[in-house]
Amino acid sequence: MHSTAPVPPPPGGPPPGEPSGEGGDRASARRRLVPVAVVCAVAAVAVVTWVAGGFEEAPKQPVERPGRALDVGLFTLTVRDARLGLVRGAFDTAPKRYLIVRMRVVNNGKETESLGDGGLKDGLAARTKAGKWLEPDQVEGVAGGAKTDSVQPGLPVEASAMWKAGPADAPRRFTVGLRKWEYRTGFTDVSYNWLPDTEDGALAAKMTLPVAAAATPASPAPSPTLFPTRAARPTRAARPTSGAARPTVRTTRPQRPRPTASP
Repeated sequence: MHSTAPVPPPPGGPPPGEPSGEGGDRASARRRLVPVAVVCAVAAVAVVTWVAGGFEEAPKQPVERPGRALDVGLFTLTVRDARLGLVRGAFDTAPKRYLIVRMRVVNNGKETESLGDGGLKDGLAARTKAGKWLEPDQVEGVAGGAKTDSVQPGLPVEASAMWKAGPADAPRRFTVGLRKWEYRTGFTDVSYNWLPDTEDGALAAKMTLPVAAAATPASPAPSPTLFPTRAARPTRAARPTSGAARPTVRTTRPQRPRPTASP
């Protein structure tokens, strides 16, 4: 061993660089207490976060208010109101009762989309009393004052989503859900398309609307008379005269000859 080499510590002594004796023991104890304190602090934060619900997943059904524009991917929807109404379908012989939800629809894509099957209809749902979500029976739209069954990019459409209602159904409130649209591939299709998220309970937004009663057409009231007048009495007809009118005859008496004076 060279004379300049460091002297190894005695067996059982402190490692190099650590003070020996009573002070060294206190330093070692402090280093052992630091990890324990960190673990205790992390555990306390975890307990507080769990009580506050910080580790819970984001809600699958965020609650929104009507009248607000909501971007659900392929469409931007503004739900207006809900009401009961009578609608006659293309193959109906008589009008049927529907619960109608009116909304403004804007197509965010680059292609024309349908309002019915394969389009907006697939991304709408209503909650039943049993908690299930059902798609509307039909969706109709109006654009520029004319009926339409599709929505073009950038051209707003006033749409009416309709669910069939029974003759005695008169709910005061109606819960409608909007599904999120994603640009992805399908299970059997490798091409990318806009598809709604149909997972049970997964919604981009839901809202509960008050239901307005169906309006019954009122019979027109008669127009009031501002200045009523009495009907004129019928005039008496002139009495007919019997026979022809007698002509007026002017008679002259014959003149008698006057006596002349004798000469």
